[in-house]
Amino acid sequence: MKKTYLPYLTNLEVAAAAKAGTVLLLPIGTVESNGPHQLLGCDFIIAERMALAVAEKTNALVMPTLHYGLSEMHDGSPGTFTLPEALFSDMVETVVREAARNGFRRIVMFNCHRQNIQPLEIIGRKMHREALAELALIDPLEVVRDVAADVFAGDSKKSAGHGGEPLMSLIAHLNGDDIRLDQRFSAHLNPVAGLEAVGSSKFIFKDSKVGLFPISCEVNASGAWADVSNSSAERGKQAFERLCAYVTDFVEMFAVTTITAAPDKALAQR
Repeated sequence: MKKTYLPYLTNLEVAAAAKAGTVLLLPIGTVESNGPHQLLGCDFIIAERMALAVAEKTNALVMPTLHYGLSEMHDGSPGTFTLPEALFSDMVETVVREAARNGFRRIVMFNCHRQNIQPLEIIGRKMHREALAELALIDPLEVVRDVAADVFAGDSKKSAGHGGEPLMSLIAHLNGDDIRLDQRFSAHLNPVAGLEAVGSSKFIFKDSKVGLFPISCEVNASGAWADVSNSSAERGKQAFERLCAYVTDFVEMFAVTTITAAPDKALAQR
């Protein structure tokens, strides 16, 4: 029987996998308030389930999920567990360095949570600079918006708010018995300093936007601001299948590709 979950391997099996150039898949998420309808762990659930599905179709191995992330903006809402940025960065970097020490040279991080992104990018560049391992970062929600745009066509702009689409339909497909689409909440965002909110930290001032940093529950008491009226498990199934197909293709390419930049031919000829 094929093993796809790293902790289920023996020490000899993991040594052989590293020697064979196996790609590791690292799901990363957070545990935070996403409103009365949505699951606290929706970010890591999508990353984890996608990693498991992709590993079944490739030779990749799934690492244990890093469940907690950077959610301080939601720490005024029930159900939020946030890590300090330094601890989060140290945890991720330590895990990928240990993977490199064990001989793995390709790691794909799956992350659905926007606040985690910058530390992950910094770690990826550090590992590349030190020539220890090559890291890739995939945001499943960003990919879905591209590869399944037609599935969500016609949705209002408010559908993409916190706790909304495409995340809502993906979770309806993956954990449909746990969500609460019967719960009603307002997608309205409260103005801050007299400025119209377009998100929890972006506000309209004159002809552009500025960043202000209230706690998210001050902007919307429910912890969510999205129109989920079109969300469904059927849409989520279509989107998840396309997502996994895209990521499978990437993992297979990443496993055999040297990560070097192509020189600018125009500059080289000067």
